[in-house]
Amino acid sequence: MSKKTAHEIGIVNYPGAQVASILGLTDLFGVASRIALDQRPLRVTHWRPIDGRDANDVPVGVVPWVRNRHAAGATLVSLCSGAFILAETGLVDGRSVATHQICAEALAKRFPQIVVDTNRRIIDYGDIITAGGFLAWVDVGLFLVDRILGPAMRMQTARFVLSDPAAGEARYFTGFAPPQTHRDRAVLKAQEWVHMRDGRRVSLAAMATVAGLERRTLLRRFASATGMTPIEYCRAVRVARARELLEGGDTSQKQIAQSLGYKDVASFARVFRKSVGLAPGAYRKRFGRNGISPADFWMQDSSRQKRRIFGGAALGQNELRELTPARQRHPKERHVG
Repeated sequence: MSKKTAHEIGIVNYPGAQVASILGLTDLFGVASRIALDQRPLRVTHWRPIDGRDANDVPVGVVPWVRNRHAAGATLVSLCSGAFILAETGLVDGRSVATHQICAEALAKRFPQIVVDTNRRIIDYGDIITAGGFLAWVDVGLFLVDRILGPAMRMQTARFVLSDPAAGEARYFTGFAPPQTHRDRAVLKAQEWVHMRDGRRVSLAAMATVAGLERRTLLRRFASATGMTPIEYCRAVRVARARELLEGGDTSQKQIAQSLGYKDVASFARVFRKSVGLAPGAYRKRFGRNGISPADFWMQDSSRQKRRIFGGAALGQNELRELTPARQRHPKERHVG
């Protein structure tokens, strides 16, 4: 691949989009680019819609803009509830669309001309890709790395991003990426059920019922598939949700603790600090909206080799409108997610 080749990945940051997905994808593509060293093949930009919504509660301008990007040759990608905007374009009429099961009923009712599929994590039509399931952004990110940079780069990126951190600081970047390539469908059902509840008020009996297994069987298969007990897994999910709330909003620690089922702030803080290495308040100060990003923290606080991998990507914060001539570039392959 030519070192001058640019593959633009435009992430549409519309009201209601999951902040964790946007930041996670940005960092994942940044890691892939650094692993590829001097090739620098991925250019990530963020696109924001103008204020206002149309009659169907979709940000004004998003649907025609996405449709125009597709006509210009971009590959479109939707994650979970992003399927609603994609369906509005009419580009997936008569096609199967992947989404999260929590969105499936509403999506099918609103768009009877599409086939909603919650059983497949990714459905690839070449020019249009849809994904569902929990943490679908991880699946899609690695899928695109494979398509753009090849399977070797995908494997290295996955190993770097999804592996258990060897050092304490690594936890700030990797967070919790649940094992999901084990192909145990019963365990996957239990995992998704836990994620839909943010790991709160989850019993082993309820998980076993969802999975369609006896409790002892679930314990054995869950540990084999994920490397964790159900209790450890639920705790990891709660901490991941707490990190998202601390990074992306002003919700108080008391509210976060209560929403995640902790009896008091002290209990929540103990679990969080043991898992992440920082107290909740210190974590928010460092990684909140006005603080340093986890990737930049890692870059500043690590060795030269780690710094080369985690160098932050430059992001273009743009209004969603027709591109001006100065920004009309022609990368080899473009993806709008």
